[in-house]
Amino acid sequence: EHQLDALLKARRWQWTAIVLATLLLALLGALVVRQVVRMRRLNVLALTDALTGVANRRSIERFGAAAIARARASGEPLTALAFDIDHFKRVNDASGHVAGDRVLARVAQACQDALRQGDVLARIGGEEFLVLLPRTRLDQAVPIAERLRLAVSALNLSDLGGTLAVTISLGMAELRGEEDLEALVRRADHALYRAKDRGRDRVEVEA
Repeated sequence: EHQLDALLKARRWQWTAIVLATLLLALLGALVVRQVVRMRRLNVLALTDALTGVANRRSIERFGAAAIARARASGEPLTALAFDIDHFKRVNDASGHVAGDRVLARVAQACQDALRQGDVLARIGGEEFLVLLPRTRLDQAVPIAERLRLAVSALNLSDLGGTLAVTISLGMAELRGEEDLEALVRRADHALYRAKDRGRDRVEVEA
């Protein structure tokens, strides 16, 4: 009887230990999952512009390097589209920086909605944006740029102050030769400067 009683006690302790170990493993698993989710969220935040919700400079540089490598390997085209908001300083001066921030966010959203799946929009500083269009030739990119321009000019910003309205100027260039992302964006910027010099609210192409 003593041996049987000791055996039963030992078995109860074994089951208790198994239950506790299972609970501990479940707790550790939950902590690991929570940490993984947290790390993914931090990674997304690190690659996203906090104000507009689109990609940031770091993200577009990473995407651009990979897109150029794919384009060279496959022989497919790649076009870069640079744009900024015309006379944005006037928006801040007339309506305040809070309204200016909201304009930036709405412009980014309007352009994001007008792009195709696979196109990447990034805010790279102030009121400056960059779009990378994989598998897209320059002639195919022109109507996309016009769609962005029209989407922004059609924005209703009356709730931000009176007759407030904004437009964007755009420049674009297609990847050529062995140039890197910096060189490609520089040519798109040249076209953007021409668009500004020629009256703004227009698209210019760098051949």
